[in-house]
Amino acid sequence: MMKKEFVGERIRSRRKALKLTQQALASGIGVSHVAVSQWEKEETVPRGENLLRLAEWLQCTAAWIIDGDGEVFAAPSSVSHLSTLPLISLAQAALWLQEQRLSIQQQATRFLYSDVPLSELALAVMLEDDSMQPDYRPNDTMIFDPAVAPQPGDVVLARVNGIAQVRIFRLLAQHQDEEIFSLRPLNEDFPAVTSSENSLKLIGTLMEMRRYRSK
Repeated sequence: MMKKEFVGERIRSRRKALKLTQQALASGIGVSHVAVSQWEKEETVPRGENLLRLAEWLQCTAAWIIDGDGEVFAAPSSVSHLSTLPLISLAQAALWLQEQRLSIQQQATRFLYSDVPLSELALAVMLEDDSMQPDYRPNDTMIFDPAVAPQPGDVVLARVNGIAQVRIFRLLAQHQDEEIFSLRPLNEDFPAVTSSENSLKLIGTLMEMRRYRSK
């Protein structure tokens, strides 16, 4: 019989031992921080894929979470390399590589956490339109890193004539130190653009995408 009365205490103590906030743990699992809070208060019990992901992030077995059985590994692995990223609007992202970046960081009220190796310039945005359908949808959360140079076919965040957009990168030509490239959407209803005819500035290369189930 599951000892439900101890589940929340085990989750909370293990999370604190690994120096994870509820938000960081929730982001890694792919649930809301409210869900983690409910687990720790024993209002609900993690199940299925959420339980497996929780065990992975807490460096323990699912059996230990539910029943207190099994070994708990003291040394965190990739969780110790957690990065904190501001989740900003596309309008703010258009100014990210300019002098306003520090101000935007300081004003941010929403953050994501990632165990993917990222530079200090990394940022997160939410897709706002249908331009990248069918692979990417509105409200998909995307993490970009300006320190990673894109390869042909990579998804990038770029400033297109002053507006931040998510597009597919394609290198067209290399002239000395200047790259001529195009940015194209996946949705054919939106136009492709080239750096030879438009004001384009690459902001970052896609490192991670998250899609949360709507209620």
